[in-house]
Amino acid sequence: MILPIRQASRLLLWPMAVCACHAQSIVDPSVLGNTVKLFDPRPGDRPLECSVTPIQPRLNFSFRLQSGYVVRVPMRQYSGPGHAWLMAVRVTPLGGDGKPIYFAGRAHLPDVPRNNVEVELGGGYLLGAGRYRVQWMMVDDESRVCRHEWRLDARLRGSERLAKVATPPYTIQQFSLRGVPSESRTRDGRPPFRVTILMHAAPLLPWRTRLGASDQVLLIGSLSALLERLPTHSVRMVVFNLDQQKELYRRDGFTLDGIDDVAQAVGGLELNVVNYHVLEHPKGHLDLLSDLVNKELQSPEPSDAVIFLGPATHYLDRPAPIAWDRPAPLFAYFQYRPLARRNTSPFPDIVNSTVAALKGRSFTIFTPGDFAKAIAQLERLVSTP
Repeated sequence: MILPIRQASRLLLWPMAVCACHAQSIVDPSVLGNTVKLFDPRPGDRPLECSVTPIQPRLNFSFRLQSGYVVRVPMRQYSGPGHAWLMAVRVTPLGGDGKPIYFAGRAHLPDVPRNNVEVELGGGYLLGAGRYRVQWMMVDDESRVCRHEWRLDARLRGSERLAKVATPPYTIQQFSLRGVPSESRTRDGRPPFRVTILMHAAPLLPWRTRLGASDQVLLIGSLSALLERLPTHSVRMVVFNLDQQKELYRRDGFTLDGIDDVAQAVGGLELNVVNYHVLEHPKGHLDLLSDLVNKELQSPEPSDAVIFLGPATHYLDRPAPIAWDRPAPLFAYFQYRPLARRNTSPFPDIVNSTVAALKGRSFTIFTPGDFAKAIAQLERLVSTP
C-alpha cells in the first residue's frame, strides 16, 4: 500500500494532504508495460530527486512480518497543475520459487506553487520468512525516474520466535490492511459483539508535531489487526485528534473495506497547523473527549465494548465529570508505547484517567505479544456476564 502524502517541512505552503492518492496493489507486470524496463538504469535517463529509506521487516500486531519504505521528495522540482507520480516495486524472493511480485500505485498532485517543501509518503507489504531483493522506482509525468534497491532478511528475532508467523516462507502479500474474511474471526466459541473503536490519530512520540509515515503504518495496521482478531457483530469507527480538538472520521457499520477511508483521514491530519479555535479553547481536548464518551453512553444502539486505540498522549489533566444512568459498555484503552522501555512508569494520561473513571481497563502495548494478550483479555471481559 501507499500511505497518503505528508508534508515533511514546517513551511506549510501547499496543502498536500488533499492529494488524491491510490493504494498500491499487486499487479501483473504486463499492466506496467514498458514501465517495467525502468527498474534498471538506462542511458539517457532523466533523474528525479528523491530519497528512499527502507523499513526492515518486523513482526506487526497481526503476527505478520511487515516491511516497506519511506520516500521523501523535494517539491521544488514541480510547478503548476497536472503533475503525477507512478510508483512501482518489484520484490523477488531469494528462495522458494523465486518469482517476483510487482506492486504499483499512482499519486496525482494538486496545483503546485513555487515552494521549498519536502513531502513524505510510505508504502508497505507483508513477507514470509526468507531473504528478498527489493527494487523500487518512481517515474513522474515528465518521465524523470528515481530508483532504489535493497535486500531484506525477514526473520523472527529474540522473543518473537515464540510467535507463529501467519505468512508462509518466501511469500509476498499485499499490505491492503483489510485483514482476513470475517468468518475466521469467530473462534473459541465466543459470540460476536458490538464494538466502538475510538482511534486517537497521533504520533507515537507525544511531543512530535508531525504524524510520520511510520506512525500511520502502525495505527492503520493495528486497526486492521484488531478488526481481524475480534469476533465483532458490528463496528462503529471514530478517528479523532486531541491536539486539533476534532473528530476526523465517523462511520457506523464499519468494515475492513473502509480502512482506506480511515487512512485518508489520518493522512490528512496536519498537526503543524494550529487552528485559531484551538488557541481560543485551551481545554477543548477535554470537551472532545467528553463528547466522544457521552455519545457512547447515550447511543440508542450502545456497543458492548468501547476501545480507545492509540499512542500515549501528552495530556495529563483530569477528565471532566462523567455521569450515566444506565449500564455502560465496557471501556478499554489500548495504549501503544512500542518506543518505550517496559520498565518505565509514566503518569496516567487523560485517556487512562477517563477509562478509569468509567471503571474500564487500560492495556499498555509494547509488543505484538502484548497486543494479542490485550485482545484476548478484552474478549474474556466482554463475554463474562
